[in-house]
Amino acid sequence: MTRPRGEMASPVAAEWARSRSTADTTTASPPATALVLADPAPHLSLALEESGTAVTRWHRFLSPGQICTPWPPSGPFDEVWVRMPRSSLEATMLLHAAAARVPDGAPVHLFGAGDEGIRSAAKHFPAGTGEVHPALIKRHCRVLVAARQTPPPHEDGLDSWQIRVPINWGTGPRDWTFYPGVFAHGRLDAATTLLIDTLPPVPAGARVLDFGAGTGPLAAAALERAGDGAEVVLLDPDAISLAAAARNVPAGNLVLARDFTGISGPFDLIVSNPPIHAGRAQSLRTVEALVGSAPQALAPGGELVMVAQRRLRVGDLLDRSFKSVGATADRGPFRVWTAGGPRMRRRNPAEPLRSNRTR
Repeated sequence: MTRPRGEMASPVAAEWARSRSTADTTTASPPATALVLADPAPHLSLALEESGTAVTRWHRFLSPGQICTPWPPSGPFDEVWVRMPRSSLEATMLLHAAAARVPDGAPVHLFGAGDEGIRSAAKHFPAGTGEVHPALIKRHCRVLVAARQTPPPHEDGLDSWQIRVPINWGTGPRDWTFYPGVFAHGRLDAATTLLIDTLPPVPAGARVLDFGAGTGPLAAAALERAGDGAEVVLLDPDAISLAAAARNVPAGNLVLARDFTGISGPFDLIVSNPPIHAGRAQSLRTVEALVGSAPQALAPGGELVMVAQRRLRVGDLLDRSFKSVGATADRGPFRVWTAGGPRMRRRNPAEPLRSNRTR
């Protein structure tokens, strides 16, 4: 099976890292230290370590073997490698961070696939780096490299990339913090708006979990509807999204996680607009993890309320985990589902579903 082009980016970068000692005559010896930013694959890091380089790996998303913080470690490093992200503004931000972590004359690399925008990505390098040139073009991927000449113009730190935009879900405008690469950057998306419009009241003392919280609009809306003593927990695997959520929902409790592992339940209400993509490819992995684990995390009488695209078979997934499943709102391509009453045993896949689904 042919792998997606994006999956080849790290192997191509690794190939360049191994071959540059002969391809680049200006490099007398391998760099002693390297920082690799936002690369979930191990190929490049392993290639660098093979040459004797001490590698530090950072990713904004929780990943095994990587530092996961809102901003990369300060260094300094002898070189930095940046994996091309989905957002062009995030690419600019990470390249600024990279250039701030190396001395003058040191290389900054950017690598990615053609369908990820790497062909036109030289424009994302900050002022103060030299000419950007392709070190390797192979398998529809590129490794771009430039040498730092002067410090980058942007102040080094996540807050220098903050924008504040007024958003409104019907209870008045409020300034909202966003950082590059977060979901729905600079706006309130239609799916979240629909779910907010249908959120139930939150009783006093209730515990609410916002699963895949992003910058926190669902959590903030739940707190607006909450009685005294209610608690809202915001869970997300993206450290930068949680940094924004900390500003937007200061009363919330933040948890950096991909699933329910390590979270103290139970919860009276779980709300979610779960992501349905892993990179550029559609993936229901997060939806399946949410639906499969939510019943055990709910208090008696608790409910899961989530929004998803109508074309997805979310109802079938919910039927496997809950006794009561209902589609409670539709708007455009989106549907809100409410589920409660966990099934007490794991269903045999060959057994027909007995659905109490409404609508």
